[in-house]
Amino acid sequence: MIFPATFVLWLMAFSCHVRLHPHRYGFATLAPHGQRMALVGRIAIPAVALVLAARMDGVTGVLIWFASLSIAGLCMALWLASRRH
Repeated sequence: MIFPATFVLWLMAFSCHVRLHPHRYGFATLAPHGQRMALVGRIAIPAVALVLAARMDGVTGVLIWFASLSIAGLCMALWLASRRH
């Protein structure tokens, strides 16, 4: 159960990162309030995912956190690449 939760949280964090770089990824520029929210999300969401994983499964949870980071990053990269074509 911890993997889907950390996977979704990582996707949210990567989405915040993408929204902070609109010209690079071809999105509209965010308003200043939206930029602050995306910045806080990019910082806080991975920390929440790490705490959640570590509290639920200890060392195994941290390893799951890293695994979900890798897979979510690949999924986000594939989605961004498919948007450009």
